[in-house]
Amino acid sequence: MPGFWKHTGEIAARLAARPLLVTLDFDGTLAALAETPDKARLTPEYRTALKALVKLPGVKVFILSGRALPNLKKVVGIPGIYYGGNHGMELEGPVFRRLDAHVMRARARIAATVQEIAERFPPGTGVMVENKVFSASVHYRCVKSPFRTSFRRHMAALTCSAPAGLRWSRGHKVFELRPEKAPDKGDAVLMLARRLKTASVFAAGDDLTDEDMFRALAGLGVTLRVGCRHRTKADYCVRTQKEMLKVLRFLAKI
Repeated sequence: MPGFWKHTGEIAARLAARPLLVTLDFDGTLAALAETPDKARLTPEYRTALKALVKLPGVKVFILSGRALPNLKKVVGIPGIYYGGNHGMELEGPVFRRLDAHVMRARARIAATVQEIAERFPPGTGVMVENKVFSASVHYRCVKSPFRTSFRRHMAALTCSAPAGLRWSRGHKVFELRPEKAPDKGDAVLMLARRLKTASVFAAGDDLTDEDMFRALAGLGVTLRVGCRHRTKADYCVRTQKEMLKVLRFLAKI
């Protein structure tokens, strides 16, 4: 996979058209991965870099995350940004708000399933079950050694029999339960790009769910994977999350 820094001239030329939509994942891209989602932080340096991008004429910033929309807005908290929560099911920006109608109908099923899952992983196992209203996450980064075998057994059973209308997917140390027909990150970035009538798009992410936007933007934008060891549909990569600060400053400069 081509390294980002060896192709900056080409990238700058591909992103020359305005308006430009800069789409960024949060955990693992703008913020370092943490043991649990509540411990992830946007550092002052990244906050400053994002604010600089937002102020530029002809540039729109879109933060697109698996987090629930209220949580994402809370951890970022920068006016003028477009936010996408639950992998694109919830969208909100300076001039609009959109919630996919299909996922609204899945709330009761999600809530019931979260309760069932939580009973399998009580406090003390190190497993965190998160109800994000329109989806659910089972975080196992901190699962304790005595419970690892039972965790794998329980998740194998759960993923083999998802409730009607729901589906399981995987991410970094997390299982995600979402409505079957829910929009993904690829759908979300294309929809917003059309709505804003953008002429060029940049998108960066580090997880399996970000591959959806990499595929959607193939031939249409510039895509960047954080981490160069993975098979990916992204155009370029940087090795570590720490390099993303330099990427944001590069985007502001061009």
